[in-house]
Amino acid sequence: MFAPPMMLPVRFAYRFDTQWGMNFHTHREYEVYYFHQGRCTYIIGGHIHVLSPGDLILMDGMTLHSANPSPYPYLRTNMHFDPAYLRGVLNDSIFTSAFETIGQLGNHIIHLEGESRTEVEQHLQKMNELYQQNDAVAFRRFLLALLDLLYYIQPFCPASGRSTRKMTEKELHVQRMLNYLEAHYSEDLHMELLESELYLNKTYLAKIFKEFTGMTIFIYIKNRRLNQAKIMFMMDKSVSVSDVCYQVGYKHLSHFSRLFKQEFGCTPEQFQRMAHHDIPLMSATRSRSAKI
Repeated sequence: MFAPPMMLPVRFAYRFDTQWGMNFHTHREYEVYYFHQGRCTYIIGGHIHVLSPGDLILMDGMTLHSANPSPYPYLRTNMHFDPAYLRGVLNDSIFTSAFETIGQLGNHIIHLEGESRTEVEQHLQKMNELYQQNDAVAFRRFLLALLDLLYYIQPFCPASGRSTRKMTEKELHVQRMLNYLEAHYSEDLHMELLESELYLNKTYLAKIFKEFTGMTIFIYIKNRRLNQAKIMFMMDKSVSVSDVCYQVGYKHLSHFSRLFKQEFGCTPEQFQRMAHHDIPLMSATRSRSAKI
């Protein structure tokens, strides 16, 4: 019997404007994100990108990422898909060729305009029509359309995932902060230290960081630590919770476990068991407010 698309490890949301309270997160699924309309700052792996309509992002999912949109409208199309699942239902050589851009090279931001932008938007519309049909043949056509889209955009992928647009002074300051936090998130950090290391007033640092990321510096650090812990549990089924706790920067196991459960809805031990029994982890990405 055919299972509806929402029950399969492929999700597709077309031109939606819902603004979820999503902080920095990671997931096993590959992701394709297309920005239709609005204003949005997107951060991937410690790099800041100010999006323009027509931007398309390819992500491997395991890199920490988050969107910080301005108020409505914020219109985008978003796809998540499990590469292991698609490898099983599609020809392996065709699958590998289509997905090697994401799997081997990581994250890309592509700016589409003119005919290429029109073609991609028409392609997404057709994919949505197929996805909405509760029909096995239509869903197979949707998967083939996804492959076709990835083949189409491969020539547009830059050599690296970084944006080539020149940054403003504020964006450069935030990028410097992100670089520093990426290198030192597991250490003891405080605003006076950041002020000293980055040669910027701590009040100004806090203000512009919140402006571009949508969160405070210390919420960012908390999310960076907890998502790193999540990745470590996913990658190594034998790593101990206490080792992960200390490696990501927490000194007290009980504090780490409490924050982890607040963030992901389960204890570190439960998450580690789920991660290695092929239980879907898509739902374990929504963040909840908590102190670092």
